[in-house]
Amino acid sequence: MQPALHPIGIMADSHGKNELLLNAITALKALGARRLFHLGDVCDSLSPHLIIEAMNILSKHHVRCVRGNNESDILHHNRDAHLSDAQKAALSLLQNLPYTVDLGSFRFTHSAPFAYPAATKRPISEFLPLLTRDDQPDFSILFRGHSHRPSILELRQGAIEKIPVQTGVDIPLDRSRRYIITVGAVETASSVLFLPREYAVRFVAVPRHRT
Repeated sequence: MQPALHPIGIMADSHGKNELLLNAITALKALGARRLFHLGDVCDSLSPHLIIEAMNILSKHHVRCVRGNNESDILHHNRDAHLSDAQKAALSLLQNLPYTVDLGSFRFTHSAPFAYPAATKRPISEFLPLLTRDDQPDFSILFRGHSHRPSILELRQGAIEKIPVQTGVDIPLDRSRRYIITVGAVETASSVLFLPREYAVRFVAVPRHRT
């Protein structure tokens, strides 16, 4: 997938809160987002009946989604179950979700930029010694969810600098550096607008109610 200069809307961890999911999409589109990504846990393992509704929202608004730990858990717990046709269709949608998506040098995943289980379950802290090496891996910015707490980490050889996060403010990034950006959770009213042309990121509050 080729990179673009238009704003990119990024969200994660809506956990079946489909009204908030729709609010996040609406808010990011209103700010000019031309591409939209959901970084996993669009569903919740405690509310699998909401899968179809959530996936329909993503499809309608052309949101690219990766698999989170809740999607993996739902698939695991239902692999030998007797399911209706509708349930089978829902699980098929989850099964087809990728673990990572690349847009040029920008990488999108639920947790860590590797295959399962790192992509969905393992905390990013386990991989920081590897990710701070200049030869590993090949991304300029990793956008991730999972931890629910918005953050920006600037990676340098053998070192990490945490950049302060403030909602609603464009935070400039250095094109010569690499970053890990945790976008926060839709469930806790957080999302991100990435501005490739300006090379800046803005944390966007998700409205609790539709306006």
